[in-house]
Amino acid sequence: MRILSVLVLVLGFHFAYAQSVNVKDIPADEEGDTTISVKKGKNSDRQYEITSGEDDIEGEEATLIKAARANWKEACASWKKETKDLNKNNEVLTLNCGKMICSTEGVESVCRSKGTYKLKVQVK
Repeated sequence: MRILSVLVLVLGFHFAYAQSVNVKDIPADEEGDTTISVKKGKNSDRQYEITSGEDDIEGEEATLIKAARANWKEACASWKKETKDLNKNNEVLTLNCGKMICSTEGVESVCRSKGTYKLKVQVK
């Protein structure tokens, strides 16, 4: 009785992991090639492309240089958030706001920079 239980258990595991593919009604006598492909697991045909570029980042004008710098920092944070939001399904590899350069135009100061990004974008 004990041997029968072990045998049933072993055969049960064997049939649980046994996998088979049944192909019927595919004419093999016609001219041309016939290819049958069976894949298991996730689809790994996805292809990605690395995209990089630049954006201008500019804070709002302010009368004080300290306020202009704070405005640039807000613009940088907003640019990063917007870039991440637009790229939800893919991957952001790098985001860099660049070096802030402030200038005074009349009585107003403004800070600007060149932001750079690198994204992994799915193309297929």
